[in-house]
Amino acid sequence: MRGLAVLLVVVFHAWQNLLPGGYVGVDVFFVVSGYLITGLLLREIDASGRIDFAAFYARRIRRLLPAAALVTVAVTGLQLLRAPWDMREVSATAIAAALYVSNLWFATLSVDYLQQGLHRNMLLHTWSLAVEEQFYLVWPALIAAAAAWSRRSGSRLPMAGVVAAVSLLSFTACLWLSATQPNWAFFSLPTRVWELGLGAGACLLERSAWRPANALRRVMAPVGLLCILGAAGLYSAQTAFPGHAALLPAAGAVLVVLAGMAGRADASFGVLRFGPLQRLGDWSYGWYLWHWPVLLYVADAWPGMARWQTALLGVLVSLGMASASHAFVESPIRHGALARARPARTLVFGLLLTLLTVGLAAGSRFVTAQGQGLDERRRIERAARDHPRIYDDNCLSRAPDTVPPVCFYGRSDGRHTIALIGDSHAAQWFPAVDKLAQAHGARLAVFVKAACPVASVEPVDPQRNRPYVECTAWREAVLQRLAQLQPTLVIAGNSSFYAPFVGGGDTRGQAQWRLGWQTTLDRLASIGSHVVVLRDTPRPPSHVPRCLGQAWLRHDASPTACAFHVAGALLPDAVALERAALQGRNGVALVDMTDSICPGPVCTVQRGGVILYHDAQHLSASFALSLADDLWRRLPAQAQSALGGQ
Repeated sequence: MRGLAVLLVVVFHAWQNLLPGGYVGVDVFFVVSGYLITGLLLREIDASGRIDFAAFYARRIRRLLPAAALVTVAVTGLQLLRAPWDMREVSATAIAAALYVSNLWFATLSVDYLQQGLHRNMLLHTWSLAVEEQFYLVWPALIAAAAAWSRRSGSRLPMAGVVAAVSLLSFTACLWLSATQPNWAFFSLPTRVWELGLGAGACLLERSAWRPANALRRVMAPVGLLCILGAAGLYSAQTAFPGHAALLPAAGAVLVVLAGMAGRADASFGVLRFGPLQRLGDWSYGWYLWHWPVLLYVADAWPGMARWQTALLGVLVSLGMASASHAFVESPIRHGALARARPARTLVFGLLLTLLTVGLAAGSRFVTAQGQGLDERRRIERAARDHPRIYDDNCLSRAPDTVPPVCFYGRSDGRHTIALIGDSHAAQWFPAVDKLAQAHGARLAVFVKAACPVASVEPVDPQRNRPYVECTAWREAVLQRLAQLQPTLVIAGNSSFYAPFVGGGDTRGQAQWRLGWQTTLDRLASIGSHVVVLRDTPRPPSHVPRCLGQAWLRHDASPTACAFHVAGALLPDAVALERAALQGRNGVALVDMTDSICPGPVCTVQRGGVILYHDAQHLSASFALSLADDLWRRLPAQAQSALGGQ
């Protein structure tokens, strides 16, 4: 089961198109862990009448900590070669991983719209290890208390009732947070403990008098495997998860576990009896730890290789490292002299190893402040954080928000008001629009919301995979607010990559996009404002500061490093639909800044010492500010005149 679980996860990370739901391997791990740990605790209670907590945690330390610490330190070192300008974030993540709170760290980061590159973090996969370690902190005490209650009552029902109650509460929290705060539903222990509880329930059922009939047992194993593999093949990144969807792989894992409790495995277990898969089970912990950072590093180290080739190389290299880790780190420490020593020695060893890992992670960021090329590294690091101040001012509405914050800039005493509305692709123009507002004595009102277009369409919520109803409500609130403000000029913009409307949309979706723009523009025109629609900016194929950093590591100082073809970075259909929506509407104009951003067919990503993008799609604040005068020149003459310009 462990071999199958890790194989699902590795294939998902290496070739997501082959197994788009392979992430459910983690859920299988949770069920198996709940089953094994509960069985271990109950056997100890049967043998001695109590749980030796010191011995329990000593075993956990010997089993888990050495390999995890090795990988954490290795990742920190790899980061010095891979992207030292990101060391601040990696150092913080490494500390969180060493303390087994990385799940909470990632849950916090995932609500930050600026953390769009979170999936590139080489320690992202440690979130599941943190969940299990937190489970190990509370579960032994819970089982001990439930066992004492069962002894006093002379019944096993209290034990089963405690496990069932905790699991039911956890599943309820999982469903609620999956709909309201999906990042916390995914990463937190309280919303995942029900899966570990299912494994514990299987363990309790195994200890009861119930046994499945042979005919039923032979059906349970293949049905359970079908549930797991079906989820791995049918689910995808668009599946709302965990929520109800996690029931399928978790229930499948329980069926397989229950099928094996009546005797030795027979032919009904099929693939699980395959020798190499069982060997993968032995190496599963190490392979899980190594595969993700190795996959990322190999892809960065050989950018010219085909994607499938770097993935295959990463899979094989990480498997070899897992084998070596098992042979030379995990097994010797788990079964060596430390295992025969008193638990207190192991606890001290674990504390010292954790402190060493934390110390190395904390100290790594200072290493990057030394050596050659420091100025260039700092320039790249600054570019990655060069976003408009409205992000820090909390003026970018987040996914759950339905009411826009009140954010005014420019000249507070201005006779005229300029309104900037849209998603983050409108927000990127704030530095330029703010400069224009101040230069022409106008007040600037900012209404921007993450992943929420100006066009009156209802996209898919990027976190919850459901209709983005908060976007619709927020847009309506903005339009009502604009009707009160009566701005002289409205500057609107959004990304063109809103599937299924434009980015990959069909004819029907494109018609909805055009109609959505017409609806919004008619509402804005009824206010009496001049309206400017900003065409979406060219989208580079990669995270620009990270790409420049990789070029710097290769000693590539070419001005064309990370350049891209403009034709492939725009959606021609989007501007055509927007032009069609504008047709026949007085006071509404489309402004295309593409030539200012990319003057030729090939777009260089730095100009005059300024890096053009701060990530993989948004202009840097410094570059946007440099385009203010050009933006003013491209505004319609009527809008310039209304603002008192020449």
